[in-house]
Amino acid sequence: MKFVNYNGKILPADSAIFTLNRAMNYGDGLFEGIRIHNGEILFFEDHIDRMLRAMRALKMDYLEQFSGVFFHKQIIDLAHEEKVGANARVRIGIFRSGKGLYEPTQNTPEFFIEILPMQNGFEWNEASCEVDVFSDIPKNVSSISFFKSMNALPSVMASIYRKEKDLDDCLLLNADGKIADAIASNVFWIEKGMIFSPPVSNGGVEGVMRKNLIRIFDKNDFPYREKSIKPDELKTADEVFLTNVSRAIKPVTKFESTSYTSFITKEIFLLLMQELSA
Repeated sequence: MKFVNYNGKILPADSAIFTLNRAMNYGDGLFEGIRIHNGEILFFEDHIDRMLRAMRALKMDYLEQFSGVFFHKQIIDLAHEEKVGANARVRIGIFRSGKGLYEPTQNTPEFFIEILPMQNGFEWNEASCEVDVFSDIPKNVSSISFFKSMNALPSVMASIYRKEKDLDDCLLLNADGKIADAIASNVFWIEKGMIFSPPVSNGGVEGVMRKNLIRIFDKNDFPYREKSIKPDELKTADEVFLTNVSRAIKPVTKFESTSYTSFITKEIFLLLMQELSA
């Protein structure tokens, strides 16, 4: 049986616990995707930090109980109830309580947690990964674009486009036509030994894996800097890879007619594995 944690109570996943609420009516909330890798909750403090900053950006009330210690216990309790193995995805959803139309009647947050088991930890995968551009719905650049909103329609529509075109992922652009991120990943590329990624100010999510890879670059003296580019400029890159906490690093093999290698990308992946096993 599947379970969810709803406001601190572990309930069967098919329980009728969600009435028509602000998350359903207006997408008035956010979510945080967290990875359990080989029995460890990865980068937990970074996730909680981004989640609390997102709540402040949405002007939700501060609750003292919404601490890292509190959510760590909620995840562990649910994982024990679910009897998940050493690898899983965790999703924390935060939404505004109460009713109202666009203007809420209160700003108290509610939460739910669900866990999806995964078979394996992070693995290097050289399988084909072809990407293209999804430009129908530009990503907004604003004070709320750095986190994962419950209104994720650009990624939803890009996923539909990806399936229709038999692709592996899509690059999402902002209104200026610059690369923001991918469907559920941040984008990096390597050109002449330099590692680049678009700045978060381009409208992409402030990824937790992205943050920690940049820390690893600095620690290991890898040359790195942020750079805004349009899709055509990506064709001069030697390597391109996508990152998120679910799969770590995925090398891109082809963008339109341009093919890429993944030699440095694999070296970065191995450094990440060393960090996680230290």
